[in-house]
Amino acid sequence: MTGGALAVTAPGHVTRARQLASRAARDAGLPDPDVERVVLATTELATNLVKYATDGLLAVMPTEGRLDVVATDRGPGIEHVSRSMRDGFSTTGTLGVGLGGIRRMADEFDIFSRYGEGTTVLARWHGAVEEAPWGSGLRIGAVLRAAPGETTCGDDWVAAHADGVVTVVLSDGLGHGPAAAEASRSVTAHVRARPEASPSELLAAMDADMGPRRGATVAIAQFHTARSTVSFCGVGNSTVRLVRGDGTHEALVSTPGIVGRRQRSGRRSSPLVRPWDGRGLLVMHTDGVSERWTPADRTDVLAHDPATVAGWLLGTYGRHRDDSGVVVVSGSGTT
Repeated sequence: MTGGALAVTAPGHVTRARQLASRAARDAGLPDPDVERVVLATTELATNLVKYATDGLLAVMPTEGRLDVVATDRGPGIEHVSRSMRDGFSTTGTLGVGLGGIRRMADEFDIFSRYGEGTTVLARWHGAVEEAPWGSGLRIGAVLRAAPGETTCGDDWVAAHADGVVTVVLSDGLGHGPAAAEASRSVTAHVRARPEASPSELLAAMDADMGPRRGATVAIAQFHTARSTVSFCGVGNSTVRLVRGDGTHEALVSTPGIVGRRQRSGRRSSPLVRPWDGRGLLVMHTDGVSERWTPADRTDVLAHDPATVAGWLLGTYGRHRDDSGVVVVSGSGTT
């Protein structure tokens, strides 16, 4: 599906953001009235980024059954978020114009802001079916951004489900551009085809099928609703953190190597398995996002919609020199 992210720091970027949102909304199959609302809301968000924000970024992320528009920045933040939602509210130096209108236009709306640090806004529209295609009470949000100068992102993700199992994969194709994107598409195709296969089986199939492609680093999380567990396998340098409902957290470590090179030694024969109680959060991101953040310091933002969390992480910790991707999964009890 059409989508992507772009820097919004100058008036000309507003037009690009509006065009991106319009294409994505139509490709997602939204009806014409919703497309108009998507375009209006995106224009307002992008205009606010230009007027008030620092390092503004706008992401348009279609998935099956919905469209997310996420605006994020690195400052200056909103001092009084509740006031900013009032019609006509505007204070120089804050991102506040039109947020109340955006909330009314969207099917779902979320906002996180730290005064002096930055703001992330999520506006979401549903297609004909409001339930996420992966079901099972999970909520999943993601944001991808191509490397500077590229129009295609080499990072990709997908969530697919079958027989009470939801499998989520994040892939980082080596390098960037179309060749990296092709490698990641090969990874996600395996999950779409066999979401019920174990993470170890999927990695082995991806490794054998990469062929002449560049290869990729891959992180796979598989949620078993009946068992209340999440299983994880990864190869490469993706960052994966499991935040439990009690606030404790754990880094889930991948095996060194590259999927597609078939040269990995010491490959884990079975995935890591951890409890998943529906109040937890799983965060996965590629090396285009710095790992220098800790869940303990960011409990306020982690309580928000997964797409808001993903957008905030990319906007705050994105390196801005490589493809970058963030996927966040929460249980129904998280938000």
